Amino acid sequence: MQLDEFVKATLVQIVRGVHDAQNEVRQMGGIVNPATVNASEKSPSYFSSIENGHHVFLVDFDVAVEVAESSGTNAAAGLSVASFVKLGAGGNSASSNSTSNRIAFKVPLALPIDMQSQAKLNDDIEKSHRPLNFRSQFGES
Repeated sequence: MQLDEFVKATLVQIVRGVHDAQNEVRQMGGIVNPATVNASEKSPSYFSSIENGHHVFLVDFDVAVEVAESSGTNAAAGLSVASFVKLGAGGNSASSNSTSNRIAFKVPLALPIDMQSQAKLNDDIEKSHRPLNFRSQFGES
């Protein structure tokens, strides 16, 4: 598998897994990735925030990659995720050289927020910004 395909598939599957789990977990009384505002210092569990309650997490990749150069029929070169099992020649004649390396990198990812907790958070924020009506607060009309 090419490295770009691996990264894409990994990120999509993480987001899909979080999204798919939200309804099922809510039915059991839990919340997957609730919208939150942390009034104190930024939590070490997430990298940053981009909107009200929408946190950005870092997905760590540490991948063994293989750089292969080949010549002959169906020659190809590229960076692919290293696999430890290679099967079949496929009827192609080729000579190839490959080098395996490890690369580590991080990808920022904002996961889908639980929609009910997002709506409640937005409502709470809106209420906190409303001016007080002193007359109604003291029973005066």
